[in-house]
Parts: sequence; structure tokens; C-alpha cells
Amino acid sequence: MSNALQGDRPVTFKSVNDSTLLLSEFTFGPTSVFFRLNGRYLSTILIPNETNFINLHVTDSANFDLEYHGSYKEVFDNSGFQEKLIMKMLSYRPTVEKRGSKVASEKEFIEVKMLQLNQMKDSLVKNAPSQFLKNYYSELIKTFQITQLLKDYKKSLLAYYRMIGIDDKKEVNLAVRTRSYYDRLITTEYLDTVSLLPSGYFDLLLTIQKDTLLELPDILKVGPIVFTESLKNTFKYLSHDNSNLFLDMMTASAYIKALNEGKQLSNKNLYDIIAHFKNNRLSSYILHQYEINTRNQTKNNEETFFLPFDKKNEDVLSTILEKHKGKVVFVDFWATWCGPCLAASPAMEKVKKSFENRDDITFLYLTDESSDRNRFYELTKVLMGEHYYLYKNQFATIMKKYNFDYIPSYIVFDKNGNMSQRSTSPDNLEETAKTWIQKALND
Repeated sequence: MSNALQGDRPVTFKSVNDSTLLLSEFTFGPTSVFFRLNGRYLSTILIPNETNFINLHVTDSANFDLEYHGSYKEVFDNSGFQEKLIMKMLSYRPTVEKRGSKVASEKEFIEVKMLQLNQMKDSLVKNAPSQFLKNYYSELIKTFQITQLLKDYKKSLLAYYRMIGIDDKKEVNLAVRTRSYYDRLITTEYLDTVSLLPSGYFDLLLTIQKDTLLELPDILKVGPIVFTESLKNTFKYLSHDNSNLFLDMMTASAYIKALNEGKQLSNKNLYDIIAHFKNNRLSSYILHQYEINTRNQTKNNEETFFLPFDKKNEDVLSTILEKHKGKVVFVDFWATWCGPCLAASPAMEKVKKSFENRDDITFLYLTDESSDRNRFYELTKVLMGEHYYLYKNQFATIMKKYNFDYIPSYIVFDKNGNMSQRSTSPDNLEETAKTWIQKALND
């Protein structure tokens, strides 16, 4: 589930009786929900204070029909189209002309990239079943692609150069990025509530919040009025009003970002949140997240450890392994933002289930500060095992020691603490992991 103020997070269907499951959550605005049923990808959009139904008609264990009742039935009924569209978007290669010169400015680069973005949208959504779905899928593609352009300007520019036949290994004389970089990326389209629909909207807001170019102040120190004024220095072309949808969402997401970083809200902060937002659903959601944070900090799982070691201590894995001496330890390197990591979790849950009667195996999860703090706590509730949230330098030291460049990565240690297996994104994870563990048990 994800909404405009919360990235993807796990939610649980609760059993009502032997034929009914219930999913009920406190959320803000249009909220994307996606799940798999017997391998089939299903997605829809939920609206607050509205009840939706999925009637499941089962023929046998492999065959079933679904009937959806809700505002976004069209999205649900075309889940298969959306899944294929996302996969095509991730592998899409735009048509480009080879050229011998670099772009002269950031403006020229953005013009080229927006042209490519429009080509991608036209190509991928042209066969969408309706105009609404074309608009929705176009927003989904646009939001994802613009977020990538904002996350790392240099990386995007160098990737474009390689695409057109220029391999600038020295990374010199790159077009300088200024605040005008945003002019064609964040347009008046973001004043429309349709912009809230894509599941990646919150990641877009968070990426803008983290952009050091904008020099945004700490909202907890300066308050929402000063923070909004600082936004208008960059986005003044959107509106002359003191308040609009984009400014409100950016301001609200600044509070959510502070909460996700584990910061405390003062009484003045709480008052500002209630007094500032004309839309009380925004203030209610922020305060709800604040309450969740407070509970998480006081009632952590006994197997969840948040920054448990001094930052200067980089050899933390040996300390953790010493705790499990005499056991096989399966280590999973992951992050809350890592799609492949989360996609691998169902396979790993099956692995854990197959060894659930043994007390000589420990499943260990390691992540670092790049993971969203709240999402980390939410995921540890459903990913059974021992979880560590480490400083970036500690995580990087372990990754370097075992020659890992990417996640998800895995290590298996035998009962003597010796490394038995190591791999990044292995094929057929479930069977591979079972084989690794069995071998470590026998060593």
C-alpha cells in the first residue's frame, strides 16, 4: 500500500471468518494497493471512507474468477496491463540520434529528456483500454521518470551521453544544474489532484525535499510559513497564491520526512500542523503518523535493533555472529527502497517456514540509514527474523568485506562462524537458499 504521503509499506489482510478477509487502514487521499494472488498481479486505488469488495469465485486450487466492486474497478480489471506497462517502462530504451557534442545547458538536457518521456508515454499507453487509464498510466510513468531525473542529475546526464555515443569518463565540463532545472519537471499539472494517484508520488516529494540545491530549511525549526516561502523561491511559477496543492503536499511531506528520520515534534510543531493546513485531512494524517512513531519507539520488537552500535565501530557483523555461535546464520542484505529485496521476501518466508522446527538456524536482516525508518519498523513486523538498522559506514564496511556491490545479497555462515555461501540475487532463491542452509548444517 502507498499514498501521497507514504511510500510502499506492507499491510495485512485480517480474517473475518472462513470466507472473508478484511483490509482496513488509516490513510490519506487516493491510496494504491497491490498484491499477488496465486502469482497473479492485482492492483487498485482505494479512497478514504469507502468500502470496496473483491468477490473470489474458486473452481479449484489453480482456477478462480474475480469480481471487483469499487470506484477504481477499471484499474483493478486491467491489473495485467499495468504490470506489463511497468515492466516495459523499466526496460524501455528511447530512440536517440547519435551526436558528437554535449548539451549546452541543463535546459537543453531537460528538453531532450522530456521529449523522450513523451515518446515513452505515447508508446506504452497507446493501447490502454480507456482515456482515464491512458491519463492514469501517463501520470504513473511521468512521476517515476521525473523522480529518477531529480535523484541524480550527474548520473542521468552521463547515462544520456553514453546513449548518444559520448563516453565522458572524466566527468568534466558537465552542464551546471540550477533551480531552473525544475521549470519543465514540476509543472502546473502538479496542481491537479490527478497527480496524487501514482504510487510513486511520495518518492517524488521526498526526492525534492532531499535536493541540496534548493536549500530547504528544517521545517521543525522555522515552521510551515517560512518553509512554504522558501519553496516559492523555486516554484513561484506554479502559482502566486500562498497555498496550492503542490505547496501543501511538499509542506506535509516535510513533516513526514522529519518523522521518518526519528525526530520528535514539540508542542509548537503540533500546534503549527493543526493551524497551518486548511485541509484537515493532511494535519490528521501527520498527527496519526506521529502517534505511530511514538508507539514504535516505545514498543520495538525484541529482535529489532535500531542503530545498536557506536558509529565508530565498523566491525559489527562479528559481534552479531558471536551472539549466534553454534548456529547456522543466513544473512539478508536489504533496504526498504529496494524492489528486488521486497520481491524476494515471499520466497524467503517459505524457506524460513521449512526450517521453523529447528532452533539452530538464525535469519538475520541488515540494512542502513538509506532505509526509511518507519517503513523499516513496519516491515520488521512481517519479515520474521532478527533485524539490524545500521549506520551507513557499518553497512558499507560489511558489503566491501564480502565484495558485494548490490542488494539483495546473501551470506550463509556455518555453525563455526565460517562463510559457507555468498551471492547477489541468485536464481530460484527458495530452492537455492534451502540447499545452502542444508549444506551449512551438514558441514
